[in-house]
Amino acid sequence: MTNRPIGSQAKRTALQDIGVRRKSWTLLIIAVVVSLLAYQLEHHGLWGKLINYSKTPQISLAGTGITSQDVSLGLYRTEGPATYGAFIVQVTLEGVNGHRSWEVWGPKSLASLPHSALSNRYHFQKVNRGPWGLIVPLAAKAQVRLPLNAYAVRQLKDAKRARIIVQDVSGIHWSRVVRVH
Repeated sequence: MTNRPIGSQAKRTALQDIGVRRKSWTLLIIAVVVSLLAYQLEHHGLWGKLINYSKTPQISLAGTGITSQDVSLGLYRTEGPATYGAFIVQVTLEGVNGHRSWEVWGPKSLASLPHSALSNRYHFQKVNRGPWGLIVPLAAKAQVRLPLNAYAVRQLKDAKRARIIVQDVSGIHWSRVVRVH
């Protein structure tokens, strides 16, 4: 047994409970403020227009090149919603001036590419042919070989550089200027 009166021990315990409650509420308020501040800084979600960087797909065309016989299109999907792929419906080859297209691969020609034209880097996420072009899921990386027609071959003989434009079904397009080898 202790020599302290029971009343003072209960009072001390009650004061300790009040201190713990105050600290808990203080930490809760700090956590909520930090979370809302981060949400505002990253996405402008509290004040201003909401920005969601992952709602539109992003494709990198690094590794794209042109030879005298074909276009080697390097596709790498770096960002965008993971729930569906980027749907490539058109690839255009044109001069750097952009006056006239030298060749256009539309949905039918992209959908009918042979399997040997697709060289996927990763086994788990693959660029595939779909009914209306190419399907590029998130994190997919591949080289796609597109054969050139006679007109494009003639135009490339005189050109040192050319522009490749890749268009998604949503209208988003990515372009890259490459050297002709």
